[in-house]
Amino acid sequence: MRMTARRASAALAGAVFFLAACDSGSTSAPPAREAVVARGAVVVGAPPGYCVESSALLDNDAESFVLLASCASLGSADDGPKALPAVMTVSVSAADPAVAPPDAGALATAAPGEVLATSQRGALALMHLAEGGAAVLPGGDPRHWRGASRAGSHDVGLALYAPEESPLAGAAGANLLTALADRIEAQPTSPAAPDP
Repeated sequence: MRMTARRASAALAGAVFFLAACDSGSTSAPPAREAVVARGAVVVGAPPGYCVESSALLDNDAESFVLLASCASLGSADDGPKALPAVMTVSVSAADPAVAPPDAGALATAAPGEVLATSQRGALALMHLAEGGAAVLPGGDPRHWRGASRAGSHDVGLALYAPEESPLAGAAGANLLTALADRIEAQPTSPAAPDP
């Protein structure tokens, strides 16, 4: 959630460029279905039909960033479910334990533009924005989804961008982002071994 907009945009732009150049007939290793970030503390799993774009992965002590897209767009020829084209992002940063995770109302209050809808799905706060998606995803619908939740001691920010007029730019996007959030889990981390 605290990842700077500049760094997130740079990572997303690089990954979108990569996706545009992808050849679905690629013979390289199949894309990953999950990423372990926040130095092993958080696992981000992909919904069915989607995969992690490993070249866009950022992971350091302060923040982590994961980009996901349809497995087909990343060159996977597996027999899994065919997914609608979309780009999803997950940012992970250390949470302030004194601050509660934002609810849908707080998320909408901080929105950078017109909010079409909000939804609270358990711990996941969602908002549907009217503008901005096309600026992130070339050929994308201006409408896009953003969400926020918490995984253990980490804040998690999510976003979904889809092609123009895609069902995922509408109500279906909330369901896909929820499916992604359901696959983000905190992992127990072992304490560092004491120095001998």
